[in-house]
Amino acid sequence: MLSRFAPVALSPRRQRAWLLGLLAFFGLCYALLAVVNHYTFRTFAYDLGIFNQAIWDYAHLSWNVNSVMQYNNLLGDHFMLLQPVWSPLYWLLGSYTLVVVQIVAVLIGGYGTYRLHLFRTRGRQQTAALALLAQFFSIWGIYSALAFDYHDNVVAAMLLPWLFLFFEQDRRPAAVGIALLMLISKENMALWLVFVGLGLAWLHWQHRGRVLLALGMAAVAAAYFLLVVKVAIPALGEGRAFYHQQNYAALGSTPGALLQTIFTRPGYVLGLLFQNQLGDPAGDWIKTELHIMVLISGGYALLRRPAYLLMLAPIYAQKLLSSQLVHWGLNYQYSIEFVPVLSVALGHALMGTTPQRAVRLAVVAAVVTLAATIVSLEVRVSKWHDKSATQFYLPRHYRRGFDVAEVHRALQLIPTDAAVSALSPLTPHLAARAYIYPFPFVANANYLAVLRHDNPYPLSEAELEAQLSAYQQSGDWETLYDREPLVILRRRKPIPAPARRYFARRATDPAPR
Repeated sequence: MLSRFAPVALSPRRQRAWLLGLLAFFGLCYALLAVVNHYTFRTFAYDLGIFNQAIWDYAHLSWNVNSVMQYNNLLGDHFMLLQPVWSPLYWLLGSYTLVVVQIVAVLIGGYGTYRLHLFRTRGRQQTAALALLAQFFSIWGIYSALAFDYHDNVVAAMLLPWLFLFFEQDRRPAAVGIALLMLISKENMALWLVFVGLGLAWLHWQHRGRVLLALGMAAVAAAYFLLVVKVAIPALGEGRAFYHQQNYAALGSTPGALLQTIFTRPGYVLGLLFQNQLGDPAGDWIKTELHIMVLISGGYALLRRPAYLLMLAPIYAQKLLSSQLVHWGLNYQYSIEFVPVLSVALGHALMGTTPQRAVRLAVVAAVVTLAATIVSLEVRVSKWHDKSATQFYLPRHYRRGFDVAEVHRALQLIPTDAAVSALSPLTPHLAARAYIYPFPFVANANYLAVLRHDNPYPLSEAELEAQLSAYQQSGDWETLYDREPLVILRRRKPIPAPARRYFARRATDPAPR
């Protein structure tokens, strides 16, 4: 690869050409992965539909009352303050806004690792920096995240290389600014930043000013996390406690019990990082698969610089101590935080080698990482891996078995201000409205939009057909469009929209008895 065709030292022109080539190549790969998924209805109500309605509200300068989740303020679920920043792009990119933002964030994050390695080596490892950039762009966590909608922790993770760079350059205002962006991206990123700060203090223990800055960063992040989880989210959630703490019932039912378990039973907690604590056979070997993938993708460098392993402690805990199988493995956005830490740790390990050896090692790391990622896209222990959504290099990714363009045209029959109930794959494309519900929840919807023979979740195909037939035969609905696989029904007597969006209960609340 690079070691065969590029010398250790490159002219500025060739360096720029390689850099732009890598950014363009991987940017194209990511677009073929994520943009095509959205166009072909492989994005879903949870989560892109939720966030698309949110940025539509933010673009209209109002907080989001989320009808998909029935949250009266979406910030009562996760405290995410960067989405309003991206929201003006909605007027230009529509439902693709967050998909594009996420791709650009990954490219910027990779460029940050490249700049960081050049700075650390004073420009002596130019080709190695390019190989490390390729290694960064090849790590499985990026492909898993981009294949599944949009998530703010992806953006936050891509800011981390720039935090390292500005921190090591002693550009303190810039470092603090990046840290603040990470803080407000999502509340669990604040918890991650606590450990990032501790890791930075460890790495730079000989520089008193940097240690104080890193520890101050960790302290502010800890205070922010507690304030958001204990005060802001319950207030915005109308008194409900932080919902996601229930994922860690194996450690305790309250934050205090959770901390007590961590400090009094460390052996038990460490065991959970490797054991299938649920006893469900579907969870066998998923955690092992993750550990192997981390090791192959540069994790061996964590053993040389344990400070980086400390930075990943909350990520390991967030994933592997969870009671949900979906968090454990390689799928979705739950591995994205590994990407910058693994790549930066690998670059740190190469700093003490000669430029020639650094190139060879970096190229090998890039090739091995890319090969491991491709294998993981083909064969994966982790459950619910949709190969057609991730294998952008195969024809199956571009085939849907129906005329995608015709479905997009037919959806335009639904007025932009109408209340709609839609199946999950249609929801992100119809979310720019006050009322968009996940079918079969209908409420005050005046239009129903479903895809047959595709993804009827949460219904079975038979249940979907039964409900469609019931609506069509009720006399209250008429068929506006019916051509495989799309069916659009319209209420004969429209229900006026309430003057104010408000939901007495949210989708995650227990059903009333």
